[in-house]
Amino acid sequence: MNQNFDLRRFGLLVLLHLSEHLKTYLMGIAVLFGVWIVMLAPSTARATHFTEGLYRYHGIVFSFLFGGGGAWFASEAFRTVSTPVRGIPHLMLPASHLEKYLLGFLMLLLFVPVFIGVFYTVEGICFAIINSRLPVAEPHYQLLNLAGPAIPFDLRYLSWSAPSLFLLGSIYFAKVPFVKTSVVAFLIYFFLVFLNEFLILEVFPTREHYGTTPFAEVYFLQSGRRYDLELTGLSRQLIYAVLLLTVPALWFTAYIRFKEKEL
Repeated sequence: MNQNFDLRRFGLLVLLHLSEHLKTYLMGIAVLFGVWIVMLAPSTARATHFTEGLYRYHGIVFSFLFGGGGAWFASEAFRTVSTPVRGIPHLMLPASHLEKYLLGFLMLLLFVPVFIGVFYTVEGICFAIINSRLPVAEPHYQLLNLAGPAIPFDLRYLSWSAPSLFLLGSIYFAKVPFVKTSVVAFLIYFFLVFLNEFLILEVFPTREHYGTTPFAEVYFLQSGRRYDLELTGLSRQLIYAVLLLTVPALWFTAYIRFKEKEL
């Protein structure tokens, strides 16, 4: 099979995939609507005054649901190559390795605007109901700013990077990829947390402290006051560069593993 990328052939591959899975995707969107209604309805029913805490609640729930939903969706992206029974028909499709990989990757990318669209639709309806009850003098709710302070950086990073890790896991593990990748993810997470804590205790005196961005920021509480410390200059840029480059590195590793799987 010619391994050069062909846009027309890739388009036909996408149409074939959608014809086989469109019903499942539509059912998934319906379930997603239901989940968001269940998560946001109680706070909508109780809210009678404006509070920033509602934004924080929406931000935390968004992060966990996006990370969990994206991880599950990514872990199912390449189940077709998990076993020879499923993999052989997939291998026989007249398309290149890159086209087959990009098909799964494209579906994962499309998950992002669909998820955000469903979230904003339900949130917009909930905020419209709340705003109709708020006193005129109080601020009114606007749609959540996903890049704003309502979502801490570490939580935002974990939720957006999780699907990439589970994309690799869906190719690497033949059986129960979601469970096995979850175990690996937790081990990596706890290792980084303990390493971050170890470095903080080695550098700073023992006192109540909390990490924000790992290896880049920390704040201390002493005598009821908060003291923030953070890296600056090249050191900070290197930390953020490593965090940002981790995601495309996972994509590339997944593609290499996908090619090995097909061979």
